[in-house]
Amino acid sequence: MHSVDRVTSTESSDADLAIELPRQGSRHRVELTGRTDRTGARVRAALRCANRPLRARALAHTLDLPSAEVTAALRHLQDLGAAISHDRRWTAVIADG
Repeated sequence: MHSVDRVTSTESSDADLAIELPRQGSRHRVELTGRTDRTGARVRAALRCANRPLRARALAHTLDLPSAEVTAALRHLQDLGAAISHDRRWTAVIADG
């Protein structure tokens, strides 16, 4: 058996950490936004060219992108009405007209 001689506190305050995180500049945020837009465009184009509904993971593998990034793009396209999902398989919505 082990015994504990003293009780230590697991609580810490911000002053105890003494770490200052660097702030991200606005340029970095613009680069991330641009990447998101490019990812969405690539995902939408791939869905339009597909001859069958695709799973997000297969689409990510095909586009050589992270699955989470493709899933986020698909959800965004779904919110815009440009893609739909049925049984985890995604298809593009083709606008009439």
